[in-house]
Amino acid sequence: MPTSPSVTLPELKELRAIYNVQKPYTRVTPLIPLEDLSNEIQGKIYLKAESLQKTGAFKFRGAIYRLLQLNNNERARGVIAYSSGNFARGLAAAGEILNIDVHLVMPADAPKIKIQSAEAHGANIKLCHEFEPTREEAAAQLAHQLSQQHGLTLLHPFDDPELIKGQSAVALELSDQLKELEISCDNLLCPTGGGSLIAGSSMIFDDKSTQLFAVEAEGYEGMTLSIEKGVRARAHGKTISSCDALQAISPGKNNFEVIRHTEVIGLPVKESYINQAIQHAASHLKLILEPSGAISLAALFQYPEKFRGQTTVIIASGGNIDIERYADIISH
Repeated sequence: MPTSPSVTLPELKELRAIYNVQKPYTRVTPLIPLEDLSNEIQGKIYLKAESLQKTGAFKFRGAIYRLLQLNNNERARGVIAYSSGNFARGLAAAGEILNIDVHLVMPADAPKIKIQSAEAHGANIKLCHEFEPTREEAAAQLAHQLSQQHGLTLLHPFDDPELIKGQSAVALELSDQLKELEISCDNLLCPTGGGSLIAGSSMIFDDKSTQLFAVEAEGYEGMTLSIEKGVRARAHGKTISSCDALQAISPGKNNFEVIRHTEVIGLPVKESYINQAIQHAASHLKLILEPSGAISLAALFQYPEKFRGQTTVIIASGGNIDIERYADIISH
């Protein structure tokens, strides 16, 4: 894979300034030591609980920053985006805070909690009942049509350059926490769908001392395939997955270009390990995670030997899950 990116990467001082712009609106999420798993793999495991971010997912960070970049004309017209839930929820909340009209196209099978929350924040929701060629592509096409019809600014849920910079705040905040605790991080595991979190993280952890892993749902490992081939590739996307937030079948163009400046390893995870991770977070951490948010923890269960004897940080990216689904996973 080429070691130099074909896009201009921001300097750390720019990312620090972006983080400071966000700070009045966001929460500092905790870095939690996982003592039981640390003992099992004879290393050190920490969890960055972005599930405790406002709106229950890291997506709020990028959403609030992206809306703050709109000019007055764009603010007055309003914005539209497509999303299966976490970006929709984050964008709706950000729009409510900044008094910007937000319109959303969401797949009809998105979790009810995500649809209802976006509506509660005042967003105008249009459900997309088409799922071909994929649910993401069908929703994207409808959002584009509506943006043209109503003069709305169309925002990409994971491949907007400013949004990617905004998502780097997760890793920057994590880096500050690690330095404060004098912890050296060998591995960083990021849940990956379209790739904004792993791309933003690679902007911060770019000195090669930390190995980055793009953790994906099996059947939706577009980033893994792209890394292996050296060009953007598509997963088949036909596997049934509980990870509704990670069902992009190919990484965003900008995201993929960003990660090419560092060594990222793709890590597909089987469905059974995701349920195990949700159960573990509930019983050991008293932390509610959605499947997409638990997938990095699941990777530890599936690939323990990869991390034995090392210091590993996992990002738990979200905790928005319908209570009925959560109860079913926990009870089994």
